Amino acid sequence: MLSRLSQSAFIRRQQRGELELLCVQHPLFSADLLLQGAQLLRFAPAGDSNWLWLSEQAAYTQGQSVRGGIPVCWPWFGNAAMNPPAVQAHLTDSNAAPAHGFARARRWALSHWYEAADRVELTLTLEDNRHPLWQANLQPQLRLIFSAYALQLELTTRNLGSETATFSQALHTYFPTADINATRVQGLHDCRYIDTLEQWQEKTQTDAVAFHGETDRIYYPSQPIQLHSPQRRLTLQTEGSRSAVVWNPWINKSLTLSQFAADAWQRMFCVETANAAADAVTLAAGTEHRLVLRLSQD
Repeated sequence: MLSRLSQSAFIRRQQRGELELLCVQHPLFSADLLLQGAQLLRFAPAGDSNWLWLSEQAAYTQGQSVRGGIPVCWPWFGNAAMNPPAVQAHLTDSNAAPAHGFARARRWALSHWYEAADRVELTLTLEDNRHPLWQANLQPQLRLIFSAYALQLELTTRNLGSETATFSQALHTYFPTADINATRVQGLHDCRYIDTLEQWQEKTQTDAVAFHGETDRIYYPSQPIQLHSPQRRLTLQTEGSRSAVVWNPWINKSLTLSQFAADAWQRMFCVETANAAADAVTLAAGTEHRLVLRLSQD
């Protein structure tokens, strides 16, 4: 499929460090997508800047996720040992499992592409879908749809095995901001959430989410989310997800993160479209689940 890209009007292959990139240059928008991890690094309508945050210290190394954009966390989210028992049941050693699964560090294959005057669609499949520590036979596929006004990602997981399997996942979206102190996440008022920094206590959000320190929360929203930063307002709509993770490492944790400047916490925040904690997905043999993220400008 990659060899046929020479016939494309808008899609080109590039190399960035050790990693291969698909670059979309359309009159209405542009985008950069890594084949490793099916990780979107940049999306920008014509005349606009990147809707996603990408670290100034990003490293393009095989087997290592790039800091920023939209990493695909799959088939478990976060620390494997903190996942529900039904997810851990497929792991031979949850303590040895890499954070956020193995899909984000593997090369995906371009299985389909389509381009038109108003949009471009790319579909990537993780063909190397097995891991020594993971026993379920699940396969993910990511479809990305770019247009002048919106960005849509559809992560479909198919159960290719003969038994029921449970997994967690997230589209770990990094957003830019000119000032984290002037950034708000709206649409989560009255939502239950789990504060992972306070012994996983369950709480209720009483107003818009503002950032005043390290933040790591799993929300259970029931409506679209609005992302308000000084330079842009975006609406985040989802399907196939009942959980959203809001994250900012703040000062101290920033010092421990790879590919992350000590002051980068001031310029980014994450709102992750997820199936996390109690929202993990159980798939019967031969069935599939679709997780959808759609971003549009207010």
